[in-house]
Amino acid sequence: MSAAPKASTLASSPVSPAASPPPQTALAVVVTGGLAYGLYFGAFGAWSPYFPVYFTGLGASLAVIGVLSAIPALVQIVAAPAWGLLADRLGDVRPLLLAGAIVAGASALLLAGSPPIALLFVGVTVFALGTAGMPAMIDAHVVVRLGSARDRFGQARAIGSIGFIAVSIITGWIVAASGARSLFLIFVPLMVLTGVAAITLFGRPVTRERVGGIGPMGAIRLLNNRSLALFFLGACVTWTAASGGLTYFSLRLVEQGADAGLIGIAWAVNALIEVPMMLLFRRLTRRFGVRALIVGGAVAFGLRSAGWALAGSAVASVLASSVGGVGVALFLVGTTAWVADRTPPALRATAQALFVGTTYAVGAIVGALVAGFIASGWGLSTMFACSAATGFTGAAIVWLAVGRPVLWGRTAAG
Repeated sequence: MSAAPKASTLASSPVSPAASPPPQTALAVVVTGGLAYGLYFGAFGAWSPYFPVYFTGLGASLAVIGVLSAIPALVQIVAAPAWGLLADRLGDVRPLLLAGAIVAGASALLLAGSPPIALLFVGVTVFALGTAGMPAMIDAHVVVRLGSARDRFGQARAIGSIGFIAVSIITGWIVAASGARSLFLIFVPLMVLTGVAAITLFGRPVTRERVGGIGPMGAIRLLNNRSLALFFLGACVTWTAASGGLTYFSLRLVEQGADAGLIGIAWAVNALIEVPMMLLFRRLTRRFGVRALIVGGAVAFGLRSAGWALAGSAVASVLASSVGGVGVALFLVGTTAWVADRTPPALRATAQALFVGTTYAVGAIVGALVAGFIASGWGLSTMFACSAATGFTGAAIVWLAVGRPVLWGRTAAG
């Protein structure tokens, strides 16, 4: 098993070890970080359920929507680690979060102008450049500020799910009354406010986080560790299954007779389950261990796709979507905690971008493209069945990876 590189070989200046903050400090981190999550994922509560409907209204085919859905993920493969590396070099995520929010908001305004299909590709690419690193940078900030109280991370992240739920439902009502273009009236302000909240509320880094000597090879060397490399593969397969099915979930509901209001509720149900699971993550970790929760989350994605394949009505599809909330909560939060305990302090933001952002991006690309191909040729039911099989395969690979972890100097629960 390859030995992981020591943190001292990756940084030109020492980095203070994470310390347990006082309870009130941990609470403040949960609140301020949660607000940033709430705004960011609230913006995507306006975007994710309705952009396929909006693009369809502009004349985009199922295949084109699949390509447009894959572009942000393709950009994220490179852009997310690049944002993370820049944040680690700078030692402060705040200005980068503001910059990303402004870029994303400006590109959304371009898309809102009903451009021709060719310009949709340009707008979506710029959109992806802005958003690619934002969640991983918020993750890194929250994990660092919580220190050894990082098992409270799920509490902050749950606020993001609450934001997604509320905004997706509200946007559904507005879209039903005013059309799909109205999603941008909600997305743009929330995205810009995410950057504003970060720059004003996050505060200066609490430790000496700025490090030198960090470059792309530092991120690549993380994959020399066999457990991390296998987990990277398993996460890519898991997100392929999750993203491929989710890309066409809204269109599946339309096929089953759902209106815009029910679509919003369906996406809210998926996110609604995330909230209690994330809030309970700390307790679940102590009872079952992080590794079991990560694998359980991956299995949940496969079960969700199987439910969508078998559902005979829009209501049944909505009920099946609730399993996805379990998957997101356990797999995403578990990954963040597991990676934080197995990567060096000098690469905090980079590691989160690589193992959360990049794996999701790879999965979204492959999932959207393959799902579009299967759906166009054999229908949505067959596509969801294939997504389920892929999800269970990803869970098996993840189990092999986390079942024999190599710790980075501290032991995590599980």
